Amino acid sequence: MKKFWKNLGDDLWIVLLDVVAVNAAYVLALLIRFYVNFEFRPSVNYYLTDWLRFTPFYTVLCILVFALFRLYGGMWRYAGINDMNRIIAANAVTVVIQVLGTLIVLGFRRRMPFTYYIIGAVLQFLMIALIRFGYRMLLVEKNRISRRRTEAVPAVVVGSGEMARRAIRYLEENSACRVKAVVDPAGAGKNLDGVPVVEDWKKAMKSARMVVVADPRMPEETRKEIRKAAEAEKLEWQDVTGFLSNLGGRVSLTALLELAEGPVTVSQDGKETVYSGGEEALSAVTGRREIVAVRNLTVDLAAPGQVAAAGDESWARQHQQETGEEISFF
Repeated sequence: MKKFWKNLGDDLWIVLLDVVAVNAAYVLALLIRFYVNFEFRPSVNYYLTDWLRFTPFYTVLCILVFALFRLYGGMWRYAGINDMNRIIAANAVTVVIQVLGTLIVLGFRRRMPFTYYIIGAVLQFLMIALIRFGYRMLLVEKNRISRRRTEAVPAVVVGSGEMARRAIRYLEENSACRVKAVVDPAGAGKNLDGVPVVEDWKKAMKSARMVVVADPRMPEETRKEIRKAAEAEKLEWQDVTGFLSNLGGRVSLTALLELAEGPVTVSQDGKETVYSGGEEALSAVTGRREIVAVRNLTVDLAAPGQVAAAGDESWARQHQQETGEEISFF
């Protein structure tokens, strides 16, 4: 109970906006239905009276339902799909309350118009969602305007589907990059997260200063060809496939094999094959696969911050000597 009142107190301005929204939605529904020739039809004025009689009860019940579905005390600048699902569920419950409540208050002698319930429910949902997502929308737009005012590094993402979308979001939110195109032959001519999708990565690279690979299914030969072409054009090259694959909190096959050093044995469809390294093994894996077991694994661990400790760059030099690739954190 203490947490309940704390959440209401922390989000008092949202509570007040909700009070306005849940009542304004249904009175607007009546106005849309019966406001004609600049006046509310006198013959149905009793609907306004009925609405007013139920308003105090409905307001209190809505606040309780919203609190029950955790619509208060949230960090709305990070609102996502789970928050939207709770908003939908909470509004569905309040629709039932509105229908049953008006019938009870009116003594089951009559009901409000069907358009009142339908239009009111839609308006209330839109208002409640806007109250919570509006702040995030403003922040996102503000950040986009800020990035447009500053010089951004034009980048090309070579990838497809969800992995390419993650790369776009990551680059635009965590670096000074602006993605100009996504290279995906299967989706050429379409848009991904507002970015045009093209087919030819060679042509796309001509207007970029950075090339980012984000595709776990890309053959190793193609990966090396893209890197070689980017280095020839003196473009910054990054492969973020493994990093983005692990954003969901699960270790992906791509991330695991990218870290593997020396020969790798992969058991697939009952057949074991030995590869010279993790990259070769990854290029040979076909279709969508899940890791079932890892055997004879040696893991090197370091304390938090030890690897990237200031002044200790031996790990970076070793990585560059072994792979020929410089370390970059965008």
